[in-house]
Amino acid sequence: MAKKEGGCKFGKLLKRTREKVKVAVDTDCIISLFKPKEEIHPYMCHIDKMCREGKIELYVSLKTIEQLSVQGGAPLDYAESLSKLPNYPVSTWNEQVGTWDNVAGTWDDAKENQKLQQKIHRLTKSGVNMRDRQIVIDSYYGKMQVLLTNDHGLCDERPARKLREELGILVMSPKKFL
Repeated sequence: MAKKEGGCKFGKLLKRTREKVKVAVDTDCIISLFKPKEEIHPYMCHIDKMCREGKIELYVSLKTIEQLSVQGGAPLDYAESLSKLPNYPVSTWNEQVGTWDNVAGTWDDAKENQKLQQKIHRLTKSGVNMRDRQIVIDSYYGKMQVLLTNDHGLCDERPARKLREELGILVMSPKKFL
């Protein structure tokens, strides 16, 4: 299933830093952790184990928590147990997730975030929606080294390469991460 840590991209990243690798995890990955029939389930189980062993630190966005709160249960409980990404405002207040206390930055930052969102839109596939672009923004400002998602509009080779080159974030599927 998974390669040894020393032979994968994660292993090389871990060797370059003395701190834990900071990894943002998207909604689809968290859900798959609780669905054994999902293709990425075994990879997410291994990633969860790495987090519990202190090898990586997993972060989640408030948008993911909000999405998971609709169905509740174990995925929501798991997400709420993770470190939280900063929540930067984009667009109008009615489209925001959380309260004023949850918002990082200012409305001037929101204008800059809008430019960043447009840039991300150009770098990714056309099916990537605002919420998916938002986790990239939150990961970027949260100084994440890796963003785990199974969203092919973000983690396929071309958009992932462009996001790495332009923003410095490794965007990949859980399978590729391992």
